Amino acid sequence: MKLSRRALLLAAPAVLSRPARADSPVLRLEPAMAGMAALTGPRIRRPLLVPASAARLWSGLECGRERLSVARFAQEDGGAVLEWAAVALALDGEVALLALEPLTWRATSPRDNGGARMATRFSATGDRKQVLWRREVAVPDGPTLWRREAWTDYLAWTPPCGLVDAPVRAALPGTQQHMVAQWRRRAAALVLAAPRALTLGVLAGAGLQAASFSLAVSATPLMRQPSGPRIIV
Repeated sequence: MKLSRRALLLAAPAVLSRPARADSPVLRLEPAMAGMAALTGPRIRRPLLVPASAARLWSGLECGRERLSVARFAQEDGGAVLEWAAVALALDGEVALLALEPLTWRATSPRDNGGARMATRFSATGDRKQVLWRREVAVPDGPTLWRREAWTDYLAWTPPCGLVDAPVRAALPGTQQHMVAQWRRRAAALVLAAPRALTLGVLAGAGLQAASFSLAVSATPLMRQPSGPRIIV
């Protein structure tokens, strides 16, 4: 009997308690239709399409028994650039989208938040079945002073949705962490819709546009101007 993707996700917690599978398909990015790249691999009949802009792939991120792949792509609109991380897994001949996370964000116009930026480092905890996103946000507060906020977001493997937000404690309203958590709820609704193509139009239709991901000054410690965004796996 062939199991559906949802049935496979429901069975995943028991599966993930065993050692990582050696036969998991290794996913790759290939050129697809205009402006898009296909996340695909051996025996994959239904790939996942992502924007080809700055597309890059990390494979082999181990979460329990599965090796996750993280596809990065860029979205630019309204004076801002947002880099996405699409966490995916090869399941029963298709590439399943497990999570969609903002990776970096920066304003490209001095009029838009004065050059505010966010950077992210991500890793997996293996047998604990979590993916960690360590965030650093810097927002200018005057000509030379900046305000910084740093925290860790946790995504846990939870059936039937795959990876979902699992905060250690609720984010305080008014903080950058709270803003990102609100953004994640919108992204999670799109993930549950199981799109086969993450086009810019699909993202915009879900309210996930780079320009609407805004950073604002909050009551956090001051810092000097930060270095540029960085991604560490």
